[in-house]
Amino acid sequence: MRWRDPVLRCAALVAFFVAAHGVVAGQVGAGAATVVTEQTHGDVNLKVGAVLEVRLEANHTTGYSWVFAPALNPVLMRQGRAAYQEHVAGSTVGAGGVEIWRFKAMKAGKQGLQFEYRRPWEKGSPPAKVVTFTVTVE
Repeated sequence: MRWRDPVLRCAALVAFFVAAHGVVAGQVGAGAATVVTEQTHGDVNLKVGAVLEVRLEANHTTGYSWVFAPALNPVLMRQGRAAYQEHVAGSTVGAGGVEIWRFKAMKAGKQGLQFEYRRPWEKGSPPAKVVTFTVTVE
């Protein structure tokens, strides 16, 4: 088997995209991570025990970060604090990154997730962006 063969490279690429589509669309089994981004449509389906990973573009050098509003009777449990990963674009000063939030599906039900992109000290100002997801856990 030679990776230089265009048919094998094409087959590997197709397999990768099929697998990636299943992850982004929320079609993975229990315990696996489902990844959603700002560009993902707002509805996500999970099984109890699965992990939801939310990846949101951010630039902490501007003072902005994503703020999550907790639900009253959650079906998802936040897994620690959000992590920030800088983009490795030639180590450009001021280049943005991505905030990574993880939630575990604890019980069946439906929960909305809302994230606001704001400067935490600007209490009276509207957020620069708002991203919402509706998560259904079965």
